[in-house]
Amino acid sequence: MVDEKLILETKAEIKKAKKEERILCEGECSQYFHFLLEGELSVFNYSDDGKEFLQHKVKEGNFFGEPAVLLEKSFPGSVEVDSEMAKILKIKRENFINYLMKNPEKLLEFTKSVAEKALRGSQSIKSIVFLNPEDRILSQLNEYKSSLENPTEVVLIPFTRKEISNMTGLRIETIIRTIKKMEKEKKLTIKNGKVYY
Repeated sequence: MVDEKLILETKAEIKKAKKEERILCEGECSQYFHFLLEGELSVFNYSDDGKEFLQHKVKEGNFFGEPAVLLEKSFPGSVEVDSEMAKILKIKRENFINYLMKNPEKLLEFTKSVAEKALRGSQSIKSIVFLNPEDRILSQLNEYKSSLENPTEVVLIPFTRKEISNMTGLRIETIIRTIKKMEKEKKLTIKNGKVYY
């Protein structure tokens, strides 16, 4: 979706951020749309008792926080840099909306990306509420693999047990026990403490 025309017409800015730098904070409002050009980000929340819940990871080539900016609401989660460095395109809300209105094919593309994200969010909530621990873990692993070029290939899962715990709402002990059980049942492989699925 992002090309030279969009950058020029919207007067977009490029920002660089380092690992663990907070890009957006839960509860804040912003007048900028954000698009990840390079790197990886985490979107998360904290419960009242301080437990972190990882909503999802943002990969290169994706907008983040766009529903809140579009509706001029506060962000429902915080966004932090996971990779060593991230390169982010910031586009002023008014400029981006004007660009979309002048380019209906881009408006449709943007609308579809927002709808896909909403659908993934609904599926994620469904898995947390209705699925057992193994199915919750498999749901997260399958969602990660679906973002890859070849989702049927066995790959190294880049998430720590803690991150999987934060994504599924399960305790770390439950994650460890369930992953070991899944390995015994040959549903995944563990090599040097790393999960391959």
